[in-house]
Amino acid sequence: MRRLLIVDDERNIRLGVKAMIDRECAGRYETLTAEGGREALEIIRTGRIDVLITDIRMPEMDGFALIRKAADEGYRPAVIILSGYDDFDYAREAIQYGVKEYLLKPIVREELYRALDRVEEALRRAEQTESLRREAERYRSGMAASVLAYLLVGEPEDEAAVMERIEAAGLTELLAPDYAVGVLKPAGDPLGRAKAEDWLRQRAADGLKAIWTTDRDGLLVFASPDPGLAEALAGELGKICEPPVYIGLSGRETSAVRLVRRYRQAKRALKRSLVMPPVRSALLRAEPGEGDGAAMPVRHVPQDLVRKLANMLGTGRDREMLALAGRLFELPESPDGGVAYLEALSRALNEQVFDQVFRTYGEESVEVLKLYRRVGSLDHYASLADYRRDVEELLLLLSDYIRSLRSAHAEHREMRAAVQYIRENYWKDLNMAMAANHVSLNYAYFGQLFKEYTGESFVSYLRRVRIEKAKELLVHTDAKVYEIARRVGFENVKHFNRVFKELEGITALEYRQRHAAVAAAKGEFAEPL
Repeated sequence: MRRLLIVDDERNIRLGVKAMIDRECAGRYETLTAEGGREALEIIRTGRIDVLITDIRMPEMDGFALIRKAADEGYRPAVIILSGYDDFDYAREAIQYGVKEYLLKPIVREELYRALDRVEEALRRAEQTESLRREAERYRSGMAASVLAYLLVGEPEDEAAVMERIEAAGLTELLAPDYAVGVLKPAGDPLGRAKAEDWLRQRAADGLKAIWTTDRDGLLVFASPDPGLAEALAGELGKICEPPVYIGLSGRETSAVRLVRRYRQAKRALKRSLVMPPVRSALLRAEPGEGDGAAMPVRHVPQDLVRKLANMLGTGRDREMLALAGRLFELPESPDGGVAYLEALSRALNEQVFDQVFRTYGEESVEVLKLYRRVGSLDHYASLADYRRDVEELLLLLSDYIRSLRSAHAEHREMRAAVQYIRENYWKDLNMAMAANHVSLNYAYFGQLFKEYTGESFVSYLRRVRIEKAKELLVHTDAKVYEIARRVGFENVKHFNRVFKELEGITALEYRQRHAAVAAAKGEFAEPL
């Protein structure tokens, strides 16, 4: 439903026009009235007005003054002028103010309705045009953002290929005549990026030229020719976000093809937040040439300390390991406050410690993997203290992980030795204490590990091995049952027979007879062992 405002200082005309519209156009308009220009302007300011029907001659503020004042404040409803004078000068001025219709008093009902129909058609066309424009703008912005995202995370391309993508997406015009790139890190507010995007969308609706996307580290990246955008964004987010909020800003650039270079420069400037005192919000402007040179090589990080740190994982020397890590976090004196060293340290820890652990020992739990991915980039951190805390936590978790794997490996080795010992000595007067002593394990702990490894108790496993050996002897020898019982470790033949029947369902003698009958039917003869 559209909102329609009728303005006339004559009450009868005002209410008469309202009655005609309400009767003929029921449900089409919400009709409001005002007796003068000042009152009408207040109504316009407090809510959307789609159609304005106003008299020209009114005390204090006439119709043209009302239209002009509303336009100056950004309100542009479709206007129908009411006048008691068929005056060319009035008509000409009405055209100047974009008036849609000009009606003479007294108002003729049919003329009013036809005027409203023409205004409605004009509004519909304008809305369709605006909808198409916005759709085209969304498509263009979406394409531009997609290209920006591709350039930030895709494979490097030569300048000609990059320029082709940029021109196809309309970035050249969008970023003209020059621009800067910003990277936002709302470190204290999980919703900070969404709040920033909402703010940018609102500004874009008001005509701001900008594109934005998210990079592989989840940071909001924006580019705009507006020189005050980054500062305004930092100020706004400083008010509505939980601190801290940091924005790294590149230098100005005239060539769209160097957009990625400026992005890297902004991201490099953003890393200074790691070594600066806590603030609510900060705009970190790139120094000339910052981020253009090669990164500090990892060899500038003490390699002996990194190597020792990696070797200590899984040894149980956690306090010594953390003290060693603390020495690596002693930043050298440098103009950038140690940022270049931190970048090199991050790469060294990732490549020579953390990545190596996962290559050697495989992946750990989801929680450890999440921390591993977080530690993998300095861009995930608001401060050096936060990064160091996570590095130390990951070192402790990986050390426990390696220690548990080594322990499990050792336990499996010991259980394999115990099983081999049983199979080689099953015929002796064997018990669990002897097997535990053989592999140098506590009696109770051995029993627990053995059951986990074999799925049965020591006694059950030993009985099963002895009966398997007895079955071989029953088939391949002519030895008496009591002789076989003694040869496989049973002193009492009755006990042997009871265990045999319990495991096999038949007696030892029945087993031998059944196997002999099957062999005879096949023409086979048992070969002696």
